Amino acid sequence: MNRRLIGVVVGLMLVAVALVRSPIAFSQMESTPTVYTYVSQFQVPRANWAAYAEDTEKSFVPVAEKLTADGTIISWSTFETVVHTSDGYTHGAAWSSTSISGLMKVLDEIRKGGPRPGQIAATKHEDLLMQSSMYHVGAGTPAYARVVCSMAKADKPGEFAATLKKLLVPTFEDQLKKGVATFYGVDEQYVNTGAPSLRCVVIDYPNAEGMDKWAAAINTTMSKWTPAERAEFTASSVLDSRRDFLLRVTHSGHK
Repeated sequence: MNRRLIGVVVGLMLVAVALVRSPIAFSQMESTPTVYTYVSQFQVPRANWAAYAEDTEKSFVPVAEKLTADGTIISWSTFETVVHTSDGYTHGAAWSSTSISGLMKVLDEIRKGGPRPGQIAATKHEDLLMQSSMYHVGAGTPAYARVVCSMAKADKPGEFAATLKKLLVPTFEDQLKKGVATFYGVDEQYVNTGAPSLRCVVIDYPNAEGMDKWAAAINTTMSKWTPAERAEFTASSVLDSRRDFLLRVTHSGHK
């Protein structure tokens, strides 16, 4: 993937950070309403990390708390990257709503205060507008988010989600019930600033131990697949397009 696409992948993974705090929880058999998420992310020099965090607490967090309380948005979060790359983003914020207008109201409030010093110091910035209709919110407060992004087959993008539902979602559901994870979902772009076929499976965990338990469960499930099932899973995405990401959730809230 080129650098622009990698940036979009990073944005896609952050959707879960906002979705995870939504109070809505559905089983895998129920239809889920589409949730829209605005992601604003920055590449901040290490020397400015503390200033950026302080600015976020003074500017974004109060606005997010206020507009969550009045129902404008259903959830929000701030985050920082754990596994850094040379051209990737280091910090950001995300907020979710059942409507685009809800997202814009948050953005309008934030912009009234103008850019903060921590943001001005950033060497790179990007916004994304995302959507998700395949997700399940569990219990607990998120501490980490693990994201696995791949390119679905452009001519049959729906097969990616269908294959996940058949082969891996039962394990996802089991781990969610056990409290190993607090959320899982599949995200895609609403405003396509990159390839429309990009899909990201996002899992949020209450602690680092959850990541180990989740990985063990997935490995066990995959080891039991038949050759036909393994081939089906491999055929649902573009070979060698996978990219992984890891985030730490620093603040979050929900309606």
